Amino acid sequence: MTKPSLEHRLLFQLPYPTPRPALFLDRDGVLIEDRHHLSDPKEVAICPGVRALLERAQQQGWPVVVITNQSGIARRYFDWAAYTRVTERLLELLGPMAPIDAIYANGYGPDAPDTSWRKPSPAMLLAAAKELNLDLSRSLLIGDRLSDLQAGAAAGLPLLVHVLCGHGQRERPRVAACISHTGHFTGENLSSEQAKVILLKSLLDFPPGLLGPQTLQPR
Repeated sequence: MTKPSLEHRLLFQLPYPTPRPALFLDRDGVLIEDRHHLSDPKEVAICPGVRALLERAQQQGWPVVVITNQSGIARRYFDWAAYTRVTERLLELLGPMAPIDAIYANGYGPDAPDTSWRKPSPAMLLAAAKELNLDLSRSLLIGDRLSDLQAGAAAGLPLLVHVLCGHGQRERPRVAACISHTGHFTGENLSSEQAKVILLKSLLDFPPGLLGPQTLQPR
């Protein structure tokens, strides 16, 4: 019997005709409230500031891509069918004015190889860039964990945003320890001038100017 895949993608957008920067978001703790291995769609709750952020991304022509670790799959706390029900509820709550271009999820556990989709690997971002024709060198990522920022930096993103929601409060000291005196992310095999880090309390504090206008294309 074949083992079920630990990589799952939902694409709502064809590749863009020309490369464009994207907004990458972690799911639990950034897009929705963290419920620790969420499997019940009734518990899905959108984080404050998310809908306004996604609406602005839509208005300015920024593709939105969700990248999420779902180790509950490997731990057998839930399956992909339960994950799909949560995703459907998430999309329902966001509504048509706050669209998402793609959702990349992986079910690997903590012992996953470095080459897997599990963050801090940049593999999900690289897959999205290839499949949607995204320009990672002009993209930005928002996460609540250090591993989110590590994935973004490894993918070559110039801007990383850390929020205190979800696991952010606990992770903030580790994130702060990886920021140089110039405000850039540092880490193994990373230049200190590669990615700038912005520390926020929540998405309600997100500077709208970071999502500058892009040439609008049909989604």
